[in-house]
Amino acid sequence: MFSLMANCCNWLKRWREPARKVTLVMVGLDNAGKTATVRGIQGAPTVGFSKVDMKQGKIRGIWKNYYSESHGVVFVVDSTDVQRIQETRETMAEVLQHPRISGKPVLVLANKQDKDGALAEADIIENLSLEKLVNENKCLCQIEPCSAVLGYGKKLDKSIKKGLNWLLHNIAKDYEAITERVLRDTAEQRALEEQDKKERAERVRRIREEREGRQLQEEELDEENTPNPFQPIGNVISEVRV
Repeated sequence: MFSLMANCCNWLKRWREPARKVTLVMVGLDNAGKTATVRGIQGAPTVGFSKVDMKQGKIRGIWKNYYSESHGVVFVVDSTDVQRIQETRETMAEVLQHPRISGKPVLVLANKQDKDGALAEADIIENLSLEKLVNENKCLCQIEPCSAVLGYGKKLDKSIKKGLNWLLHNIAKDYEAITERVLRDTAEQRALEEQDKKERAERVRRIREEREGRQLQEEELDEENTPNPFQPIGNVISEVRV
């Protein structure tokens, strides 16, 4: 599951910054609580997202198609799912190591703290090798233990508000440089997608031509093997006399 949250303009006004477009990429394993987090943020008047695009899908391979647009990352972790902590660590490593994510600020939401068996903040940092990951990829990072289902709007978990406050504040401090990178990466991504589109179209054209060529050859072969129903009248008369 993937969520793309865009245009966090109003939140930036809290620092008296001019209204500027900010795009955040939200990722995490299935059932981590991403949808609940987005719903809670949508109802918060202090957040004021002007647009929230939900991109559904369990195929992690499509996540990278949106990395170029992002100013920062929100990674949601299910704090109760100890069985998948290794998978979570590997997934986080893949995200932070991606060249279009590395170096951007990252907010880790350690979700489901309201449930029994939830790992504490220190345990999550250790199990995810978080300090090592963010240092290797030069990412500013903040982790916030939270519960996305506790409320929305004004009742949104204060830790989620605090975390997003931190994330957007750090984006605002380096906005020009990050935006320049976003524009460059987005242009490159679109060029790659356009090239891929052309290559797919060319492959389809070649397959169609090959198929039509084979059909034509088969039709010509059939014509060669089919006896001519039209014979000279002399041959027909001879056959009748015999």
